[in-house]
Amino acid sequence: MSRCLVFLSVFLLSMSSGLVPAAASEWRILAQFDDAPEGLVADGKGGFYVSLFHSGHVMQVAKDGTVRKVADLRTVIGSAKGSTVGIDWDGADKLYVAFSEYSKRFPWPAKAKLSVEACGDATVTRSGLYAVSLSTGTVEPVVTRADGYPFCFPDDPVIASDGSIYLSDLSLQAIWKIDPKEKSAVLWSKDPLFSPGDKSLSGYPVGVNGIALAGDESALFGVTGGIPMLVKVPINADGSAGKAEMLTFGYDNMDGLEVDAEGNFYLTETLRSEIWKVSPDARKREQLGNPLQAPLGAPASLAFGAEDICVTNLNFFKHLPEEKANSIACRKLGAPLW
Repeated sequence: MSRCLVFLSVFLLSMSSGLVPAAASEWRILAQFDDAPEGLVADGKGGFYVSLFHSGHVMQVAKDGTVRKVADLRTVIGSAKGSTVGIDWDGADKLYVAFSEYSKRFPWPAKAKLSVEACGDATVTRSGLYAVSLSTGTVEPVVTRADGYPFCFPDDPVIASDGSIYLSDLSLQAIWKIDPKEKSAVLWSKDPLFSPGDKSLSGYPVGVNGIALAGDESALFGVTGGIPMLVKVPINADGSAGKAEMLTFGYDNMDGLEVDAEGNFYLTETLRSEIWKVSPDARKREQLGNPLQAPLGAPASLAFGAEDICVTNLNFFKHLPEEKANSIACRKLGAPLW
């Protein structure tokens, strides 16, 4: 077979499997900040709310890219060093934001293990979930380690229709369930599937990161980082967690997750800086972007805009140059391949 025919065969195969990445022209940078953005959620007006990783600021980005600050976690957490991570909105006046404080005894992120030892540091009291009132900009703790809960690295909150909040814990390798009115929490799932044990494939022995609810709230989905995969946790009739099951694997260190109205999954990989769309049955996938064709650098959280999907560039591994870093990147969603 000639080289041309070999190339054509490989090209057609890649097209049929959905592995052809998006062209650079399909991606654009919506907004940039003076700090790395991490959490992202739509604001119902064509824009987004976003959390900034180091500063603790919570920003709103209009659909034209205009940025304004809506709150500052520092008014409550003070000078505590840590990561301001995932964010979700209740559709009314409350944003819920996860914060993970670093231990002075076991500093993070200097170690790839994310300092699990720090989870037992009694001086760490700020890690937990915080509520931002949009009408006033005030911040208040919902549940934190100061309340006696052993949060390790609270990461991504998701609000259910009954007002309860699921919260992933990256280093504890678990998912919490929180009652924001009662300001109480229970360890909802610590399924063995979340834990890589001593066999981390990504090099990061961490658990579940981004989470998202099924449309009918019959299950909670999550992406894991240590042994990267998409998992499903059934929600039992009594609200308890069922046994987790793997839906798909074959990725690197995974971070963000969203589910659209048709049940398709959208995933981010931080180490390879890739965005993937996965079919509802998890048997087909389409690459929406990688750093060779798009301004992507350790993409973290995802959110849907009016006609596009956007991601925060945490740029943890310095893939992006300064003029493109600390940004939100977006692309229009075209017709699906399946």
